[in-house]
Amino acid sequence: MKERIKDFLFRGSICGGFGPVVYGVVMFVIYLCGVDTLSDGLMIFKGIISTYLLGFIVAGASIIWQEERLGLGLSIFIHGSVLYICYLLMYLINGWLLSDNILIFSIIFILGYLFIWGIIYLIETIKMKRMNKILNE
Repeated sequence: MKERIKDFLFRGSICGGFGPVVYGVVMFVIYLCGVDTLSDGLMIFKGIISTYLLGFIVAGASIIWQEERLGLGLSIFIHGSVLYICYLLMYLINGWLLSDNILIFSIIFILGYLFIWGIIYLIETIKMKRMNKILNE
């Protein structure tokens, strides 16, 4: 268990910094498009801290794939749930998502997550078939 916590903290620390960079790029693009975001210091601070935390948690949550005994279905469910809750909370805390739109966000998130995993599953299945074919020759 200690090893998993260390792994979580290490992965989160490495990847957490990408969130604020993405936030900065998004804000810059919005600025270039001439949109007035009415930014203030508190909004920018919350955005940077929350995107760091989001990146930290999302990267750290990838340790779930090391738990082979969970199985693919349960691992996908746990990973997806952690991501969903983190994104939803950060979006609500920062005012990037109104509570009226939670259902729409949820549907888009679930469909997007399943679509991405469907692609990953197909790619891995193709790779496995190729490797089996090579091994059988």
